[in-house]
Amino acid sequence: MKRKLWVPLLALAASPAGISAQAGTGAGAATITADDLRFRIGALAHDSMRGRATPSPELNKAARHIARRFEEFGLQPADGDSYLQEYPLTASRAGSPGRQLLEIDGPGGGTIDISDYLSVPGGRGQAAGPLAVVTPGGADPPSGAVAIMRVPSDDMRRGLESVRGILDGGAVAVLLAIDAADDYFDGIRRFYARERLSVGMPEELGAPVALVRTHALPEALRAALASGAGTNVWEATVRTHSEFREERAYNTIGWIEGSDPDLRGEFVVFTAHMDHVGVGRPVDGDSIYNGADDDASGTAAIIELAQAFASLETPPRRSLVFMTVSGEERGLLGSAWYAENPLFPLGATVANLNIDMIGRNWRDTVVAIGADESTLGTTLRQTLRDHPELGLETIDDPWPEENFYFRSDHYNFARKGVPILFFFTGTHEDYHGPNDEPDRILYDKTARIARLIFHLGHRIADAEERPEWDPAAYRRVVEGGGGS
Repeated sequence: MKRKLWVPLLALAASPAGISAQAGTGAGAATITADDLRFRIGALAHDSMRGRATPSPELNKAARHIARRFEEFGLQPADGDSYLQEYPLTASRAGSPGRQLLEIDGPGGGTIDISDYLSVPGGRGQAAGPLAVVTPGGADPPSGAVAIMRVPSDDMRRGLESVRGILDGGAVAVLLAIDAADDYFDGIRRFYARERLSVGMPEELGAPVALVRTHALPEALRAALASGAGTNVWEATVRTHSEFREERAYNTIGWIEGSDPDLRGEFVVFTAHMDHVGVGRPVDGDSIYNGADDDASGTAAIIELAQAFASLETPPRRSLVFMTVSGEERGLLGSAWYAENPLFPLGATVANLNIDMIGRNWRDTVVAIGADESTLGTTLRQTLRDHPELGLETIDDPWPEENFYFRSDHYNFARKGVPILFFFTGTHEDYHGPNDEPDRILYDKTARIARLIFHLGHRIADAEERPEWDPAAYRRVVEGGGGS
C-alpha cells in the first residue's frame, strides 16, 4: 500500500480541537477549521475503513462514529432514542441462464434463444398466460396476462419504473421488448450479472420480469408492439431466476431544535453521503478506494457544521437536521429511503443543502447546482457578498452533459418538492479510484466552503419567509419528475 496519513482507529476518534461552545455566528463559523477537517477526513478515509462500501461493517462503523460525534455535540437523536435510521436492502443479481425461459405459443412463436432473453434482477419465478401489449401509462392488462411493453433502449429506466404498476394491474409477468444491438444487450447482461442493491425486501416484485430483444419476437407481435395494439393471439410461458440476499444499512441523523416557537416546526436539512465504493481492482498495488473527496469531504463538513451550530448560545429560529446517508454510490438508496420514510415532515422541510465532493480542483470556486431553481440562489449570493473573508465564488453547473443533478442525494429531496442547493467541486483523475486519498484534499478550501454553508444555513433558518421555487423549475423537477 502507498504511504498515507496515519490517524487513530475510527472507533477511538474524537475531535482534536476541543473547541468549547461560543456564542455568535462568527464564533460558530470559526469552529470549522482545516485541521479539524484533516482529522475527520483522515479517519473516514483511512485504509482501515476499506472504502466504506454499502453494505459493509466499515460503513456501519462510520455511521456509529458520526452518531457518537452528534451525541458529543448535544444534538438530539432523530429516530426515537437513536441517531441511526435503519433501512432494508435487497442484494440481487440475474441468476443462472439455465433457469431462464421464454416460450411463445402462437403464429411464428417458439422458444426464444437465451442470447436474446435476460432476467431482470428482482423478478423471479414462472408464469404463463395470454400475451397482452401494454404502453407506459396506458390501460392495465387483463388479469392473468403476461404483459409485454416496447421500451426504447435509451429509455429503459422508464420501462423498469413501469413494472410495479403493471404487476399491480393484474399481470402475472412482464416482458420488456427492446431494440438492442449485440454489444448493447451483452453490456446489459454483464451489468445484471453483477450484484445490484435496491431499497426494500426481496418480495418487491415477486413475479417474472425479463428483457427480450424485439428482433427475436414473431413478426406480427413486433407490429402489435409498434402500434401499441392489444392481442390475445399468443400465449407465453416466462421463467426467470434471480438471486437475493437481505441486507441492512443506516443513515445517521441528529438535529437541533429551533429557537422560535412559531418556526421550530420547520427544518433546514444538511446532507452528505458517508459511503464510497469499497475495495476494487488494484492500481499500483493499492486496492482500497478510500473516497477522501467522495464523500468523506462532505461527511466531515456535516460533522463540522453540526459542531458549529451546536456551539451557538442561541440556535437559529428554524430547526436544523444533520444527515449522513448511505447507499449513494449504489443508487441514492439511503436518501431514497428517507424521502419515503422521513423523520421530519418533508412539507415542513424548507431547504436541503447537500455536500458531495468539495475537496479538490479549484481553490476558490464551488459549483452550486440548483441555484437557479429557487430563491435559495439569491440567498446564496447575498451570503457571499456578506462574507468576503471566505474568498469564494460560486458558479452554475459547467458539466450539464454529466447529469450531476440526478447523481447525488439532493435529488430525492428535490423530487419531493424541497428546494435544494448541491455544493460540488467536480470530479478528477482520482474519482472512484484508489488515489482519492486524504493527502490530496485542499483543506483550507474545504473549510471555507463549509463555513459558507454554515452562514447560508443560518440565514435560511432565521429568515422570515421560507425559500420559494421558481415556478418553471417546480413544474420540471417536481411535477415533471425531471432535473435541470
